[in-house]
Amino acid sequence: MSERDTKRLAALSSRSELAEKINWLRELGPRETGNSDHQRFVTWIADQLSSLGLTVRRDTFNFDRWSSAGSECSLTIRGTSAGDLTVPVASAYPYSGSTNPTGIAAPLHLVGYPYWWFGCRGKIAVIEVPHPAVPVNLLLDRVSQLPADATGFPDHYRHPVLSAYAFGPKFVLARLAGAVGVVAIWKGLTRAQAADQYVRFDLPYQHVPAVWVADEDSQHLVDHARRGAEAALVLNAPLQRASTDTVWTVVEGEITSESILVISHTDGVNAVEENGAIGILELARVFAQGPRPERTIVLIFVTGHLRIPAVTDQSHAQATTAWLAAHPEWWSSKDGGPRAVAGLVIEHIGALANARRANEAVEPAPELIYATNAMMQKILKESWPGRQRGKALIAEPNGLFQIGEGEPLYKLGIPAIALASVPEYLLAVTKSDVVDVDLMQEQIATFARALCLIERTPAPLLGRAKRAGLLKKLSTLIQIAWTVARVQLRF
Repeated sequence: MSERDTKRLAALSSRSELAEKINWLRELGPRETGNSDHQRFVTWIADQLSSLGLTVRRDTFNFDRWSSAGSECSLTIRGTSAGDLTVPVASAYPYSGSTNPTGIAAPLHLVGYPYWWFGCRGKIAVIEVPHPAVPVNLLLDRVSQLPADATGFPDHYRHPVLSAYAFGPKFVLARLAGAVGVVAIWKGLTRAQAADQYVRFDLPYQHVPAVWVADEDSQHLVDHARRGAEAALVLNAPLQRASTDTVWTVVEGEITSESILVISHTDGVNAVEENGAIGILELARVFAQGPRPERTIVLIFVTGHLRIPAVTDQSHAQATTAWLAAHPEWWSSKDGGPRAVAGLVIEHIGALANARRANEAVEPAPELIYATNAMMQKILKESWPGRQRGKALIAEPNGLFQIGEGEPLYKLGIPAIALASVPEYLLAVTKSDVVDVDLMQEQIATFARALCLIERTPAPLLGRAKRAGLLKKLSTLIQIAWTVARVQLRF
């Protein structure tokens, strides 16, 4: 590192300062898009940027907000031999639907798998959702790892988000079949694993109230659904008009024709998902108080990751997509503005493998870091020295999708380094201690070094994001279809 970069990095916060911020974030509570805690976090970010002398810019989105927080959510089977039977609900399905305070009463109907929704008219459909281990090579292309001798990265991976995407309820079919509600059973998930999972979060409002139930709480439910027992489902979560803000700022560089985009999101349901904004604030501190950067740096704190349709008008995108669409003048050379030559995306920093418990040593979660071309991989490796904690799998997107807010940059060919670790609890609504502050501090320093290197690397050397060819995409799509079919045949 140059003497200038060393002085810059001296501006990074101490461990105790980071710990104070994370503890505040954890106590703040779940930041569902647009709720009061999310708004407090966004306001705090804006205040932090202003204190650094940076101009805060805002993009505001208005939308219909759904939340079951503070409302009754229950499932009761009526008239059993033992009287009314309460089935523990693991979580409500976000933006599925709503009932009135007294709920809906209807017969249960067990839907076989693969789901045959006919016969559900006027009934509460009960489905069983497989939770298989998925080959990691279907999700990404492995490149290498850090440190170079690191081992123990899994070949297969289970995650509630993957199961919900591939095998969860298809609400369009449920509506066409006339179902008045849906109960989805997490097969293979314990009560602790299933608790308060906020998935799926990317769908528009579905007009069919739905809940998740853990496997270990489902046996009586399945038996009674086979017999068409009467049940009452309560999910009192009416829509309310709300607004949410993306905040962003610019540190102008000597080369005004080139920009670097630094991105995270602000909504999340625990202290890992999402805390990347704290990391970006550290980078803002480094460059706002130090020498003027060689290139313009745009620091973007996007909203709507947990409510993508509200900000993008599409389900299969990322919240960053909305900012890119609204501000091409900061990345596309439009109207004489800068062209984005690289990006950094910081999500889920300091993630532990599991929630911390008293007197228990908990290991850091393996880090998933996308580096979308050879130069990004080189810069990442050069930024790693100094790390004592954690290990990282360096990956490239598989051509079909990329996990996290780095995906829009990849689609535009903008080379990037993007951290997006995915522990099992990632989307679980919890105030548990899931952050390793020492790891977090080291990761932030790694990204600060990477940004310093990117800043002074000539644009031709930064290149473009490596794109998968048509044959690669087709091969991946066939493998995914075959994997899903095998699960269906076994289930």
